[in-house]
Amino acid sequence: MSKKYSILYVDDERQNLISFKATFREDYNIFIANSGKEGIELLERKPIDLVISDQKMPEMTGVEFFEKIIPNHPDPMRILLTGYSDMQAIIDSINKGKIYFYISKPWKREELKQSIEKALEAYELMKENKALSSEKEALLVKTERQEKENVIAQLENLKNQVNPHFLFNALNVLSALVGKDAKLARKFVQKLSRVYRYALEHKDQIVVTLSDEIKYIKNYVFLQKIRFNEGLVVADQIAEEKLNLYIPPSAVQLIVENAIKHNVISSDNPLTIEIFVDEHDFLVVKNNLQLREDSVQSTGVGQQNLLTRYQYLSNKSPEFYQKDGFFYSKIPLLEQEI
Repeated sequence: MSKKYSILYVDDERQNLISFKATFREDYNIFIANSGKEGIELLERKPIDLVISDQKMPEMTGVEFFEKIIPNHPDPMRILLTGYSDMQAIIDSINKGKIYFYISKPWKREELKQSIEKALEAYELMKENKALSSEKEALLVKTERQEKENVIAQLENLKNQVNPHFLFNALNVLSALVGKDAKLARKFVQKLSRVYRYALEHKDQIVVTLSDEIKYIKNYVFLQKIRFNEGLVVADQIAEEKLNLYIPPSAVQLIVENAIKHNVISSDNPLTIEIFVDEHDFLVVKNNLQLREDSVQSTGVGQQNLLTRYQYLSNKSPEFYQKDGFFYSKIPLLEQEI
C-alpha cells in the first residue's frame, strides 16, 4: 500500500497506547486516545481510515464507542480487541458496532499487522464501490435506455461481489466457528466460496435458470442461518418443472437480503421466508412483517432495479406489497433465455 493510512487506537491503559504507537508508527500515521470520549473528539479533528478499540474500558466499552461513532463516521474500518472468553462482546460488536475484525488479547504484532492490512484493503474496496456508484450515475445521463440498464446491472453485480461488510461479517462468523466446530467451519467455507463463485460466473448474464438461482439462495441462506440460528426459517416449495424457467441473477437474493435487513430476527420471533411459484408463473417470496425499530429506511433501489430490468425482459412487471401482516415480492418467471 503506497498511501500511509491513519489509524486511531483507543485504550484506557497508557502502556498499551505507547506500545501500539511504537510498533506501527513507521507504517502508519498513528493517533491514540485514552477513552472513547477522547476517541470521538479526535475523530472530529482528524481524517481516520481505521479505528481499533479495546473492549473493556471504563465509562464506555469498545462496542458502545463504535455505536456512537457510526452515525457521523461510518467509513473508517473497525477492529475490536477483546479477551478469549468475552464471546458476548464479539457478538455485540458484529451486530451493533459493525466491526470487520476482532482480535484476541494480548495481540501479537504479526497477527494484528495482517488484520490491519486486510481491513485497509476492504476500506479501499468500499471507496471503489462509491466510485462505481458515481460512475453509474454519469453513465445514466450519457447512454441510451437499454445501454443504461445493462451498465446498471453490471455495476450492481460488481458491487455485490466486493461487498466488504457481508464478506467480513462472514469471516468473523467463520473465525468464531473454527475453534468450536471445525467440521461446520469447513462447510461454511464451502458455502461461502459457492456464493462468490455464483456472483462471478453469472455477473454478465441477463437471466439464469430458476434452478441455478435457488441453489445460490440455499448457499446464501446457510451462511445467514449460522448467524441467526432458529431465528431465520427459509422454505422453498417449487415444482420441478418450474426450475427450468428463467429469472434475473441475484433477484431472489436481493429480496431475501432485504427481508433480513429490515425485520427483527430472534428465536422468540423467527423471520419466516417462503419461496414458491404461483399459478401465473410468478416467483413469490413471502415473509412475516416484524420491522426493526432501528431499521434504516429502505431506499427502494433494489426494487427499482428489478422493475426497470423487467421493462426490457417481459410485458409483466414485479410486484411488491404488504397484506395481512406479510410482505410479498412477486417476480415474473421467463420461458426462454434472453
